[in-house]
Amino acid sequence: MKKRNGSVGGFSLVELLVGTVLFTIITGAVFSLLVSAQLRYRGESNVTQAFQQANVAIDQIVRDVHSAGYPPANSFAAGVALNNPNLVALPFSWSTGYTNTPPTPCTVGGSCGAVPGEYDLIVETDLGNGVQWIRYSLQNGTLMRGVTRKVPVADPVTSTDGALVPYLDNVINQAQSVPVFSYSFDKTPPPPLAAPKYIREVNITLIVQSAQPDPQTQQFRTITLTGQATRFNPNQ
Repeated sequence: MKKRNGSVGGFSLVELLVGTVLFTIITGAVFSLLVSAQLRYRGESNVTQAFQQANVAIDQIVRDVHSAGYPPANSFAAGVALNNPNLVALPFSWSTGYTNTPPTPCTVGGSCGAVPGEYDLIVETDLGNGVQWIRYSLQNGTLMRGVTRKVPVADPVTSTDGALVPYLDNVINQAQSVPVFSYSFDKTPPPPLAAPKYIREVNITLIVQSAQPDPQTQQFRTITLTGQATRFNPNQ
């Protein structure tokens, strides 16, 4: 009886080397895709966060402008409104020369100074605790917001300076010379048409830079959001 020796199956050294090389290439490609996807996700997350924060800021500004001028003087008896100006909300405040009595002493972009202006706006409205000044001011790349009670004999800018707190960071409008606020006015009242009391619409533009550079390009990304707010209440 003859005994047949069978050959033992296996891979040659060349086959093992080829398999190892192929495995290394495929694994490297997979990890490269994973790293690229992770970097892209981090970059998009930075932009998404900036977008969400800017969108919330615009929504709040729009709501404040919608309520500007409430309650108006015509919601009170004439004597009450005249003797209690703290109860009456003018749509928008100005500086310098603020007064509750007509005629309005300045024009936007002219004798009013910086408020209302391209980077500073003060709204007057009753939020439920009496008439208050709500101010938005872009300072050194940060949009500030402050709320304080209206004092008719005081300057609105000076009165709100101490109430301002950071509201939206990384706003680069000033660096790009793009106004945050621009205005349109009522057509019907007599001159000066560009007085703060005649502001009808506030156009808002926020150019916001991501807080961190893009992990792939190492460049800061920017987004631009726009909005338009219409004052619903009558002027005084």
